[in-house]
Amino acid sequence: MGDSFDISDNRRTVLALKSGNKDAFEAVYMAWNAPLRHYADTILHNESDARELVQELFVSLWMNRRRLDETKSLRNYLLRAVHNNALRECQRRELRMHRKEAFKIELLHEKSAEIPDSEKEPGPEEALLPAIARLPKQSRRVVEMNFFEHKKHAVIASELSISRRTVETIVYKALQRLRREIKKI
Repeated sequence: MGDSFDISDNRRTVLALKSGNKDAFEAVYMAWNAPLRHYADTILHNESDARELVQELFVSLWMNRRRLDETKSLRNYLLRAVHNNALRECQRRELRMHRKEAFKIELLHEKSAEIPDSEKEPGPEEALLPAIARLPKQSRRVVEMNFFEHKKHAVIASELSISRRTVETIVYKALQRLRREIKKI
């Protein structure tokens, strides 16, 4: 590629991107790749995920370049896209974590049901249900709805007339407490 493209004029840069100017795209990539990765990493706390997220953003930028609005700031667009995509990734991580926890609890129930009481050795599995029963009433109800009834946080929040964030906090704190109690055994 010849001379580097000057991206200081937002309108000119966006129009060049929309027309498929690869020099403009390379200049935007070179100027914004590292800062966007750093910003994504501050949200995700994972350098590899941040790199992948920003790479996907630039692919999407190129594929959807004709939809760009030259009257709006490309910088703000890129920062907002990284912010939103990183938050969505955090939500996906949290959902995967909750599914893993639910799966573990489900396995504990299945194992507990398969072994006759006379053959059971006391251990963490047997401590789980009593530990859940010792949780405060609202925490116990939220944990049961989430892991045994497989309800999503938004549904639980709606049914209990509390915010979704409160449900997330209750689940997080309840799981911490259950882990501590199980480790004591």
